[in-house]
Amino acid sequence: MILLAFLVTGCAKIKPYEVDVQQGNVLDKTVVEQLHLGMKKADVQNLLGTPVLGSTFDDDDWFYAYTNQINGGRIEKKNVSLEFYKGKLVAIK
Repeated sequence: MILLAFLVTGCAKIKPYEVDVQQGNVLDKTVVEQLHLGMKKADVQNLLGTPVLGSTFDDDDWFYAYTNQINGGRIEKKNVSLEFYKGKLVAIK
């Protein structure tokens, strides 16, 4: 009986493992700060990777999104929107 009581109270302290979840492109601040107006699309893609979203109607709008959740905690979100004109970066939002 004592063994059963010990096992039951011990199980109450067990917390299930929660997986860390990262989605999208990692948008590290130091990498994003390397963006500058006038960059070519290929240079931006080498720096940030392939955009998560692109405009359906216009290949000159790129969207990068990143979410991270560690151990079931709060969700960290980062977004960067880029606009190109004639293959060059003209706006960072």
